[in-house]
Amino acid sequence: MSHLDQKTLLPKGMQTDAIELVGGIVVIQARLAGATSVCPQCSRVSNRLHGRYQRCLADLPAHGRTVRINLSVRRYRCLTPWCRTKTFSENLVVDVVQPHARRTARLQELVCQLGLALGGRSTQALASRQLFPVNKDTFCVASARHNER
Repeated sequence: MSHLDQKTLLPKGMQTDAIELVGGIVVIQARLAGATSVCPQCSRVSNRLHGRYQRCLADLPAHGRTVRINLSVRRYRCLTPWCRTKTFSENLVVDVVQPHARRTARLQELVCQLGLALGGRSTQALASRQLFPVNKDTFCVASARHNER
C-alpha cells in the first residue's frame, strides 16, 4: 500500500493543514505556500502579517465525494511609508483561483468545457451526478466567457 501524497489533492501552490469528512463532504483546510507577499501598489515584499480571512472554494470531486477547500488567506501590511496601500491580501495565483471566485481554476475550466460541449439543463444534470452541482445558467455564462478569451 502506498502513502497518500497530500500535495496531489490540492491545486499547485496550496498546502494542506487538515482533511476531514463532514457529512459526506471532504473538507480540506489549506493555505498558500510562502511566508511573504508582494504589495500590489509598490511591489515591495512584506512579511508583516496583519490578519487572515477564509475563502470557501469548491474543487473537483474525489473518491465519490464533493470536495470543499477552506483556504486561509493572509493579509499583510505594506512597509513602504509613502504607499497608499496599507494592507493587502497575499497574491493568489490565477492558475489556482480567480479573484472573488468560489471555484478553483481547475473546476472552473471543467465547468467551461462542459458548458461549451453540452450547455444548459443536460450539463446541470450531468454535473450534479458527478458531484459538482452547478446551475444551468452558470454553464451558459462560463462557456460564453470562455469563448471571449
